[in-house]
Amino acid sequence: MARGEDVVITVPIFLNQAERRAIATAAEIAGLNLLQLLNDGSAAALNYGVFRRKEITEKPMHMLIYDMGAVKTTATIVQYVLESTRKDGKDKQPTLRTVGVGYDKTLGGLEITNRVRDHLERVFRDTVSTSKDITTNARAIGKLHKEAERVKQVLSANTETYAQVESLFEEQNFRAKVTRDELEKMIEDLEPRIAAPILDALGMSQLKVEDVDLIVLMGAGTRVPKVKEILKSILKDKEISNFLNTDEAIAMGAVYQAAHLSKSFKVLPFNIHEKILYPVFVNFQTKTEEGRMKPIRKSLFGENYPVPNRVMHFASYSDDFKIEIQDTDKNPLSEIEFTGVKDAIEKEVTDENSILKGVKTTFSIDLSGIVSVEKASVVVEKIPTTEETEKYEIEKKEFEEWEKEQEELKKKEKAEKKEKEEKNKAEGEKADDEEKEDESEKKTEDVEKPAPVKKTKPVEPKPKKINVALTVKETKTDNVDLNKEEVATAKKTLSDFEQKEQEKHDREEAMNLLEGLLYDLAVRLEDGEEYAEYVTEDEKKAILEEVSILKLWFEDDVSLDTKKEEFDERRKKLEELTAKPNSRKQEHIDVPKVAEVLEDNFNRSMTFHGMALNLTQHEEGNKTFTDTELEVLTKLIETTTEWWNEKKKLFDKQAKNEEPAVKASEIAEKARDLEREVRYLVNKLKIASSKKTKEEKKKAKKEKKDAEEAKTDEGANVDAPDAETPPPAENDESTTAEPKKEAEHDASEL
Repeated sequence: MARGEDVVITVPIFLNQAERRAIATAAEIAGLNLLQLLNDGSAAALNYGVFRRKEITEKPMHMLIYDMGAVKTTATIVQYVLESTRKDGKDKQPTLRTVGVGYDKTLGGLEITNRVRDHLERVFRDTVSTSKDITTNARAIGKLHKEAERVKQVLSANTETYAQVESLFEEQNFRAKVTRDELEKMIEDLEPRIAAPILDALGMSQLKVEDVDLIVLMGAGTRVPKVKEILKSILKDKEISNFLNTDEAIAMGAVYQAAHLSKSFKVLPFNIHEKILYPVFVNFQTKTEEGRMKPIRKSLFGENYPVPNRVMHFASYSDDFKIEIQDTDKNPLSEIEFTGVKDAIEKEVTDENSILKGVKTTFSIDLSGIVSVEKASVVVEKIPTTEETEKYEIEKKEFEEWEKEQEELKKKEKAEKKEKEEKNKAEGEKADDEEKEDESEKKTEDVEKPAPVKKTKPVEPKPKKINVALTVKETKTDNVDLNKEEVATAKKTLSDFEQKEQEKHDREEAMNLLEGLLYDLAVRLEDGEEYAEYVTEDEKKAILEEVSILKLWFEDDVSLDTKKEEFDERRKKLEELTAKPNSRKQEHIDVPKVAEVLEDNFNRSMTFHGMALNLTQHEEGNKTFTDTELEVLTKLIETTTEWWNEKKKLFDKQAKNEEPAVKASEIAEKARDLEREVRYLVNKLKIASSKKTKEEKKKAKKEKKDAEEAKTDEGANVDAPDAETPPPAENDESTTAEPKKEAEHDASEL
């Protein structure tokens, strides 16, 4: 789902054209961008396949999915195979193809539950005496139905259980024993219906049970032991799995397909080929040899039609006409009317060289299995005129004669050249001046020789096809679809309903906030409550008066017509009265927390200050910290300490309903000032320490190199006086001693 509106909706495979169009229209009204109506069996199979891509090979693998839900049962046989969609056979991708389907639209877990309910109803009628029949009370039947569902679930794991309902009907309690054997006897006549979907799917796919590699059960109905027993007998004791969760597998398959079709997501391709369960046919008229119009029925989209488009030509119409789309059982789906045929023929068929080829119509079936007509046009073929054909024949003859002349000329030049070469070879070499003279003469001849004239091969005139677009009007006859105006009206109705629901929600939320605040304040302002300690007598009086007024307003004036804005306005007034007490309470909560941060900053600042002074006293030359920087830090610590001691003393003495002597924001600001100043000095110390460390490494490296050179020249200079070596200067002595002093006050200690 690229955007929030992109959806793939799963549907049973047996939905017809009208039902699929209805779902598509509903999605449009809801503001959803329908990417595809995906069959639920294909969705579950896709979810299985995407996690086993590596197991799919060029050898087809077949899986049977048997799904018995609440009200329907379907059997879907799918094929997994690795194949290419390209002509060269490269870039093979996993492909999911539905090859067989069987279904029962009314068989499901609900049918079994109804039979258990009917059994309990008979037992109640036989064992309990009532003045009226239990079936006359819908509520009692509802209770029996609920208990029947529970009994069915219990008997799936146990051999017997008790059904019991208190005060079922006419204040009579009901309790009855039900065994699994009784349940199986209730549904024994369903065996053919349970088996039929699998047999139909196998027949459609032209496979045998032995050809199916994997069998998976889905749906709550398949948990009934009798259903499993019937399925095992049909499937010849092949291994049956239950590893697919019905709702999750179908939903996840739809999600993957939506991501594949959406432009905002990119997933590994997994091709899906759905089966057209209801073939579509077209009915139209064709002209016989005797000139009579004869009805024709032709297949438009069959069960395994491979492409989404189909082009058909209707050659027997010279005026506006209609055709009919039908399903396999000849039930009408839609009527298509083509207008503008006569005008197009009169405009384009003007002479004997204009031949009417008929009406070309393009039908399509989309990913959701919905058939529609895309476009239609009158096709007229313009054949070349006699003049164009004669002109071409003349030009063609002239071109052929010119080609022959060119061939003869080439042969003649080739023969002359060959004769000249043989003559030169016989006479031998000549003098240089003669050769030069011959060459100059040859060049003169070549210059004077006229350039050959080239001719272009004439193009043969061919027939041209002209397409004149027609007006196509499709009227659905299986179910009347909503037109554009009705869809727009439905969208507006839905939007208005959503807006009213939102307004209702906002109003109720505003009312609940105000009502909750009223009762909360009434309790919190009582004597002994913590909140009351932060409220002055005048504030308490004003708040209680407003609370009383609002309670009366709720009792007398508030109705369903009261707007959200009224609740907000009155709540705002009450919040203004409670703003100061709330602020005092919050300050008494926040000040101790922020004070801990300030105390922590005090301790860190004092520690750093002492070590910075110690470092400065032992440094010589360029010092890390200037006197001004240390003086600023000292003054900041002293003033902050003095300020905090004064404010803390006042804050601790005052009552809770007085305005706080100090606010948490003021303390936080002081703490930030201390932290900022210390951070600045720490960063400066880090830079200085890093620079000094680099210089020490450089000096140590140089000393090591000098020592190695001295060791190399030791034999030659062992007795030589060290006259050229200057005595160490004061700076050198201080430089040597400096690292030792710095080691005593290493920056890492700070």
